[in-house]
Amino acid sequence: MLDFINKPEYGFTEENKKWAQEAFNRLEKEPGKFVNLSENIVTINKYDSMYAYPRNIGIIINERNGSTDEQFLLAAKQSKKVKLFGTTTAGVLDVSNMYYVPSPCNEFQLGYTLSRSMRIPDFTIDGKGLQPDFYLDRSIPAYDWTDHVSTVLNGK
Repeated sequence: MLDFINKPEYGFTEENKKWAQEAFNRLEKEPGKFVNLSENIVTINKYDSMYAYPRNIGIIINERNGSTDEQFLLAAKQSKKVKLFGTTTAGVLDVSNMYYVPSPCNEFQLGYTLSRSMRIPDFTIDGKGLQPDFYLDRSIPAYDWTDHVSTVLNGK
């Protein structure tokens, strides 16, 4: 982490560098444990009103949906109007902001994450993905998925 923060090409301020050093010191005291470095927790707002339209929203998903896209899908699923159609997503959301350090021989790289979701351990996505509400199996060709979703949502 300190290697990353001290690289001039990333343009971190002295204040950012000080925060990183303090965070590093906290982490060093708790090896092997999860340490929350920030008291800030992001929550999604509830809205006072719900609009009549659209009445139903279908989002088509598959194994190519991952990371930030999975975060979008989790937020979208907070609405009763939204249904996911397709196959399971990639399952790459729980840890993020990857950083890579080359080995001394430059044959290998060590990759580690700089952040971890607060949903863990109760609601993990990594290795599992998000499940669709309506699974679209191989009997429905991919080119028919949009029509199929429209039929399910609109009852036509």
